Amino acid sequence: MTTEQVPTGGVQSLARGLQVLRTLIDEGSPLTGTEIARRFGLHQSSISRVLATLAELGYVRKDASGKFVPDYGILTFAPAIPQFPLVVKPRATIEQIAAEHPGFTVHLCLLWRTEIIYLLRTAMNNETITFWGSPFPLHVSCPALRLLLDLPRAQATEILNASKDRLGWERTTPNVPASVPATLNAARKLLEHDVLILDEWYQLGGVGAAIPLSTDENLPVALAITGPTAEVDHATLRLWLHDARRRVEADLA
Repeated sequence: MTTEQVPTGGVQSLARGLQVLRTLIDEGSPLTGTEIARRFGLHQSSISRVLATLAELGYVRKDASGKFVPDYGILTFAPAIPQFPLVVKPRATIEQIAAEHPGFTVHLCLLWRTEIIYLLRTAMNNETITFWGSPFPLHVSCPALRLLLDLPRAQATEILNASKDRLGWERTTPNVPASVPATLNAARKLLEHDVLILDEWYQLGGVGAAIPLSTDENLPVALAITGPTAEVDHATLRLWLHDARRRVEADLA
């Protein structure tokens, strides 16, 4: 949520509190009240009231240096996970798919506003990760770019620009284009048979492939497989993903 998206009226304080809480989570390190106020362009007293409320509710606290960090109250939201069918229903199938492709990781992802949320992430002999939601730049995320290709160009550009403003534009390999328009153009050219394959894009020696899913959710969802580029050709990756999509969509039907 950006500062421009904070609604007016009686819910503005709630929106501001959620925005501050999200900022502390994304930051990954303590922030002072002054630093938070500067980021939002607000007076120190306004942010102090928000932080005091969040601290009273147990969602933020001060660390030993007097800076603010998320508090344990955030963890009380974890019981909501079973209420999301996308997380629960296809879990066993996704774990089976990962077991069939040793050395590769299978991801179930959701595009939420201007970020990608990894709902499930697993590899053979590894514990499945649920709700991996750390900030991840969309321009190097294969599932994010695949889902953006299905959106109107203007909307996809806006979302990528928001990711750039928030997380920067690191070119993790020489294959990553230097701008938002170039990235969308390059991804469009790499789309084939509904599958986007990014070879040595996020990292050298690695390949990522993603395919959209049809679900009952009102948000874009994708299935992705990543792994060593030397271990699989593009045609095989497409076959894997089309088969995986059929099986996961059957779970969600």
